[in-house]
Amino acid sequence: MKSSIRLALLVCASFVGLAFAGPALAKYDPSLTIEQTSYKLGAPTSVDVFIAISEDADPTAKFTILSPVGYRANLGAAKGSKIGSVIAIVKAKALGGARLPLLGDVIVADPANQAIATASLGCTKVPATSHSTIWVLNTSLQGQTVAIPVFVDSKGPLVTMQVCLPSPDIPEAQGGAKFGAQLVLADFTIKGVFTNAGSNGGYEWAGDYTPYVPGSANPNPLGSVEWRTYVGLPTSLTLKKAKAKNGFKLTGQLKVAGLNPAGVRLSLYSGKKARPAPNAVAGGTGKRAGRTAKLPKTGKYSMTRRNVKFATFFQVRFEGYGFPSCDGPSPSGLPIKCAGEDIAGVTSNQLKVLKPKKKRH
Repeated sequence: MKSSIRLALLVCASFVGLAFAGPALAKYDPSLTIEQTSYKLGAPTSVDVFIAISEDADPTAKFTILSPVGYRANLGAAKGSKIGSVIAIVKAKALGGARLPLLGDVIVADPANQAIATASLGCTKVPATSHSTIWVLNTSLQGQTVAIPVFVDSKGPLVTMQVCLPSPDIPEAQGGAKFGAQLVLADFTIKGVFTNAGSNGGYEWAGDYTPYVPGSANPNPLGSVEWRTYVGLPTSLTLKKAKAKNGFKLTGQLKVAGLNPAGVRLSLYSGKKARPAPNAVAGGTGKRAGRTAKLPKTGKYSMTRRNVKFATFFQVRFEGYGFPSCDGPSPSGLPIKCAGEDIAGVTSNQLKVLKPKKKRH
C-alpha cells in the first residue's frame, strides 16, 4: 500500500491539488507507477511501467503514457526487435470473473501488418505508418495470442504511448475482448529506448486513462483521469556495512533531487540469493526483513542487525510513497483531472554478509 504523504519539495512551494467541479462519476481509479534502472543525469535507462486498476472499476478503453519533458528516446529499433517483457492480470467476465495472467514480450511491430494498420486507425485515427514506431505487447491468454499494439510518437518535448483495449462487455465477434477480459494490472518494461534528462531536478511521467461506459463499447471521455510518477534526477540510495558492539550496522543515505526525505522509512530486504530486493526489471529473490526509522532531512539511516547464521544478501529500497495531489496542468495539455502521483522507487546496491568466524581461545 502506498503511503500518501506530502514530502517537502525543494524546487517549489508545495503540491497543490487541482479543483474540479461537477457530479460524481462512476468508480475509475487507474494509477501509474514508473521505476527506472538508472537515475543518473543523461544516462540511458530501462523503464518499468506498472498500471493498477481496481477490479470493480469501469473497464479501460484507452490509456496514454507520456514521458517527461527533457528525456530523449531512441525510437529506431528494427522491426521484430524485443525491447522488453510484459505481465498482466485481467478479470475474465466471460469466465465468471476469473483472474487470468497474460505473459509475453514487448516487440517492435511492422506497421505494414494488416492487423496493426486496422488497429491504428481505430485507436489513433491515423495510419500506422504515421507513428514514430509501434510496439506490441505480445501476450498469450489461455493458449490464445493477445497482441496489444502500443502506438508511439515523438511530439515536441514528449514521447506518447497510446494503447486501446477492446470492451469486455460486448461479444468478441462484435469486437469485444477475448473472454471478456478487463485489465486489472499491467507491468511492462521498455529497454534501450529512453535516456534521462541532463539537468538536475524533478521530472514527471504521466498516464491518461479513459474508461468505457459500463456495459457498452462506448468510451466515456468525461470519466478520464490522470496519474503521474515523480522522478528526481539524480536519485541515489546507498548501503554500507559498519561495525557494531553486537552484530553489525547497515548504513547509507537516500537522495532524491527536489525532495526532502524527512519522514520516509526505507524497506530492508534480505535473502540467501543475490539481489534480494525488487527493482525496475526483477522481482527480487528475498523478502522484506524490516524497515528503518523515519529518515531525517539528510536522508541518512542506520540499522543494527544481529550476526547472520549463513551468508546473507541485503538491500534497502525506497518504495510506496506518493503525493495525494498533482502540481500544475496535465503535460498532455488536456483539461484532465489528476488523481495523484507516485514517487519512483529505487533499490540500493547489495551487500553480502558472511557468518562471523569463531574466535580462537
